[in-house]
Amino acid sequence: MSAYRLQQNELRVLETDEREYLLEQLGREIDACTEVQKPYRNKVKKFLELKEIWHISEIDYQLRARYEEFIKTEITAVSWSVYLRGFDRIKQHFIREEMQTLKGRNNGKLKYENKILFLPYHPEQEIAMLYNRAIDNKEELVWDFSRKASKVMKEQIFTALHYIIRQYANKKTRKKNLQALRRFYDFCIKEQVEDIETIELDLIQKFKGLLSGKSWQKDAKGVVDISRKAVFLEADEIHWNANVWYLDRFHFESTRINPSNPVHSLSFAEVGHMGNRRLLQQYMKYGLGITHLSISSLRNELHIVRRFMEYLDDRAIMPRDVCSIDAETIGGYFRSRDKSGIKDESYNSEVMAVLRFFDYLHVKEKIARVPFCKEYYLKKTILKHHDRSVAEQVCMEILGKLHCFPEELRLMFLHLWGIGLRASEVCTLKGNAYYVQGRDAWIKVYQIKMKTYKQIPIPIALYRLMKVFIKKYGIKAEDYVFQNKKGGAYAYNTFRSKMKKYCDKNQIAGGEYLFQSHDYRHTVATVFYDSGVSVQGVRDYLGHEYEEMTRQYIDYMPKKISMASEEYFAEPENSLGTGVKRCRRGE
Repeated sequence: MSAYRLQQNELRVLETDEREYLLEQLGREIDACTEVQKPYRNKVKKFLELKEIWHISEIDYQLRARYEEFIKTEITAVSWSVYLRGFDRIKQHFIREEMQTLKGRNNGKLKYENKILFLPYHPEQEIAMLYNRAIDNKEELVWDFSRKASKVMKEQIFTALHYIIRQYANKKTRKKNLQALRRFYDFCIKEQVEDIETIELDLIQKFKGLLSGKSWQKDAKGVVDISRKAVFLEADEIHWNANVWYLDRFHFESTRINPSNPVHSLSFAEVGHMGNRRLLQQYMKYGLGITHLSISSLRNELHIVRRFMEYLDDRAIMPRDVCSIDAETIGGYFRSRDKSGIKDESYNSEVMAVLRFFDYLHVKEKIARVPFCKEYYLKKTILKHHDRSVAEQVCMEILGKLHCFPEELRLMFLHLWGIGLRASEVCTLKGNAYYVQGRDAWIKVYQIKMKTYKQIPIPIALYRLMKVFIKKYGIKAEDYVFQNKKGGAYAYNTFRSKMKKYCDKNQIAGGEYLFQSHDYRHTVATVFYDSGVSVQGVRDYLGHEYEEMTRQYIDYMPKKISMASEEYFAEPENSLGTGVKRCRRGE
């Protein structure tokens, strides 16, 4: 035998020995998954040997698809799903075992890869187990990140995918959001979207337009916001150039936030001119980071300045760059706002907000000077008093039907009607708010609007009711008394909508009564003053800084003045006739 043939025989022996070793090793890995019965394990062994796959770690979605085709030629159709499930269980068992080791945990860390992601093979088995039984639902389980598209956009969809899986515990809601995300992913590829965070409004409207008339339209509409929020919150650094900022990412002083009506996001996408948008973002960044303004005040400032910039976008024949506009353009804007019918106080607030924005641009040396004079546009305002007190018969009717309202609404209403708190203050009361001093019951209230506490006496009946409620639900000192589902402050909008619903349901004032929480604050002020309490006393009870504000809450002051005048002139010595006689006598 020639030397060449001897060498080839030796190689074949080595290859056979190596193949047997690899096959034995593969068998040990597969047989370690005892939860899968032997016939199913043997079928997997046979397939992997044919494909010369010697390690379970090499199994991926593409190989799974080939196995699915393989079993269709080996067994009857009725057993296909059982054999395929066995294939998945072997892979999942291997992943779980790997994740028990340090090396496996390091290799299995969640990261984006330019390939197909099959959720049942996810390295985080908490996620994989969510899809343990849905092996045939490829639309939900298979996410192809190898498609030709922007890498940035695909990474963002990858982030949004995991955000939805982790945030939505309800299986039905999670499934709907993932289906919507897939449609959005397809849309972004078709429209060649580079970055979801900077996607423009016209594209968003186009996506929503494609959903028109679809059964899943409502679910898919919110997926753009979910995706942008996921990317913004999960980024290593704050993306200041994003078209929408989600404020869950920030940590603000508690005095800047209203827990009962928090601001969730700030949107800049409505500004079409890119340069103006960037300036507005810089202005808001300054407001969030440097000033101590409340977040709701900053949001109002944003809305006003953004409306001004949208006006510039609509004036294509004029300079659209906010740094180069003239006084005439600004005058045109203020005239348009004046004609819109807004109140003089609101109009003046808008003038001052635009002025503050230009002051910022001036300080930052973006402009040489402020292009308008505020005195030219500000209006003189005269405070008008509007009677807002709730009629006594309406109050009595609500109290008479209060047993028909949910427990928390009953108690929250009593805080409005009985002590005139703001609705936001009621929603944010803490467990330690109620106490007794001497023989009187008191409440300690944090006034979000005033950024300070006030302590006022309350009816002993309300104190006892609240103590029973607090004990019943185990509310601790720093817990919110009235809570949302997550234990946070009761949302003001939820309180208002529920009160409207139950007032309508119980036909308050024949179904004509429109619940307005602040009206009860006017009612309390008016009742106190009408009962002889001084304006200063009413001011302190309501927690106002100035008497002028308190006077706006006292609805029957003109009536009381009139009554006092009548009483004064009813006295014989003070009558007008007596005064005339005295004048004639020269007294």
